[in-house]
Amino acid sequence: MVYPDEVGEAGHSGSSAVAVRPAEFARIDTACAEFLRVIARIRALAVEIGDQEYWGLGERQARLISGGTLVARLRSVVAANENSVTAVLDAHSQIVGDIRQSFRVARELMVVADEEWAGRLRSVENSAGQHISLVSV
Repeated sequence: MVYPDEVGEAGHSGSSAVAVRPAEFARIDTACAEFLRVIARIRALAVEIGDQEYWGLGERQARLISGGTLVARLRSVVAANENSVTAVLDAHSQIVGDIRQSFRVARELMVVADEEWAGRLRSVENSAGQHISLVSV
């Protein structure tokens, strides 16, 4: 593994060298966790909005038939179909979860392959209060 020096440049021992900074790598899991929390909150808000009784768009006025139609259409955007807000957010959650899992697998492979890098990564994770459970590889 190639480590960056103080100014962030990678020392190159060959044409296929890649700099992997433990601190930045460790932040990926934290960023994924935060992204999943944000997606979950947006999803909950969308469901809450879709479930509200009164929208104030004229849906209770018999003369304004478009009000009821508009509310029904807006509710269907949140409803459980393949193109709804909740379905799209669920797909985003799955993608972020897959990215997170891929980085966890890569992390474990790098920890096994390079003990010095593993020590630097553990140090960064410990100082951040982060604990990533091990995955089977």
